[in-house]
Amino acid sequence: MWTYTDGAQPVKAYRQAAGAAGAGTWVLVDQRTGNLAGSAGADEFTRRFRPVDEFADVPGLSGYLGTVTGADGTALVDLVLDRNPFMLANGPGRVARPHVLMVPRLHHDGWSSATPAELAARHTAMTMVAAWYATLDDGRAVFAANDSAPNLDYRHDADPASAGHRRDPGSPVTRNPRQDVQRAHLHAFFAEADPTENHESPEPQGRAVVAEGRRAFGDAPGGDAVAVARDTAVLAADLRAAARPWGGSYCSYQPGPDGPGWVMPALGTAQDEFNRRLAAADGLRAEPDPKLGGAVNLVRPSLDDAGRRQAAQRAVARLRASFAAFAAGRGLDPQSLPGT
Repeated sequence: MWTYTDGAQPVKAYRQAAGAAGAGTWVLVDQRTGNLAGSAGADEFTRRFRPVDEFADVPGLSGYLGTVTGADGTALVDLVLDRNPFMLANGPGRVARPHVLMVPRLHHDGWSSATPAELAARHTAMTMVAAWYATLDDGRAVFAANDSAPNLDYRHDADPASAGHRRDPGSPVTRNPRQDVQRAHLHAFFAEADPTENHESPEPQGRAVVAEGRRAFGDAPGGDAVAVARDTAVLAADLRAAARPWGGSYCSYQPGPDGPGWVMPALGTAQDEFNRRLAAADGLRAEPDPKLGGAVNLVRPSLDDAGRRQAAQRAVARLRASFAAFAAGRGLDPQSLPGT
């Protein structure tokens, strides 16, 4: 299911096709409960609702860090802090763990559609973020993406006369069930050098939870992962070729900006293993998720509590100041980081 909005209320929805040439009926789902909340015909739905693009204006987000530009000054890739840091405080006086997202300025459903220039800018952003993390408790950057196939069902109903929006009804397009936004982006997780107590995840028995940091990550994820090239000139083609049997959607894993890279199906064994490693690194939980058919999912902290939400806002402000100082120390303008 994708997320859509009528300008006032976001809603999850999925399309029930009427046949090879017929318009679909859209089933609406309540985001909070997961219960059915009605339906709408294709004409009504595409007239009222539009797909939500959470990254339509990254520089306008509170966690915006900077932008990698091309040689001509064109904005290529934006950097922004995730609005929900995985861990706000590992101990007294500690700065929150950063969690940076890298987003192409122009819309792409996945990095497999990005241009070589955008992929080169992404690598510049990865290198920059990894260097910044290293100044924060010798942190290591671990990169991962959840990229999706295009939202062809909506396009089909919005413009059924367009040949580019038609699809073979016998070859359904699947989307990445772990992907909640309709734009390519890359996570930069923070893995510390040494095990650290997680003060936000007390065990029921009162024992401290230890976050393993980088020790939790190995190189190869194993299972159904497929190795891909690191060369930005051919990376998009490699991603497309590897993800084609999975309906075009995939997850990825790369330890460090120049480490080996893998892609994997969103609900496969390799992605399960990556989520277990990520949970161990942060001192969180990873467990089977019924909404994903039993695939292992990371249990992320919530910002429902007002005090924790305010702490997250303070953490984002501190991390933005830290990144700005890091860039300034290298003579760089965060809003125009030169690409390679």
